[in-house]
Amino acid sequence: MKTGPYNYLVEHGVDVGSKLMETVLREKGHLIYQPPQRITPIFEIISGAVKIGSYSPQGMEVCYDILKPGDFFGNLQYLKGQFSEFAKTLSPVELRAYDPVFFKELVTNQPKLSEWFSKELVIRWCRAEDRLYSIRSLDATGKVRRILPCFQYAIEDASGKTFNLLNLITFQDIADLTGLSRQTVSKVMKEFLTPTKTKKKELTKTLANDQ
Repeated sequence: MKTGPYNYLVEHGVDVGSKLMETVLREKGHLIYQPPQRITPIFEIISGAVKIGSYSPQGMEVCYDILKPGDFFGNLQYLKGQFSEFAKTLSPVELRAYDPVFFKELVTNQPKLSEWFSKELVIRWCRAEDRLYSIRSLDATGKVRRILPCFQYAIEDASGKTFNLLNLITFQDIADLTGLSRQTVSKVMKEFLTPTKTKKKELTKTLANDQ
């Protein structure tokens, strides 16, 4: 079985109405939701990339994670109201929006979907643990080197264009995910990407995206 509720519904011939699941398109830079909104659909990314995070006391964005096609996000309502995050598109995106009660019923009552859901949660959990390990145990260069492979591959956005995911994120996003300052990330990235023409080109695109 291909992963995700949608493929499960298709394989089992289950037709649901738009109140339970719909497909939505959003342009780059769109805030899908933000605090104080706490009731959200559960979103599955079909194409494009999404940044999730929260805001500092000064109102600055703080990145939690960068999500790609196949990932899901939204408030599953397991935290008794302790939900305060934003979701922002990094490119044109196509999303499936599920009614949260319907989504939870699917992943709770269908064994194959329950296994898929548990695996997805463990992957996200392990990713967070790995980043915490990196923050506590590695130097600045090691932190950046460890996280870059997470973003060095191509994705397709909702307009059909293909991007390197690294070109959609900023030095500040990397800084948030590694516990470094933006200036330190910039310095490490320049040192890391300087040796070859290809890497210089990647750095130029990243710098442009960071302006």
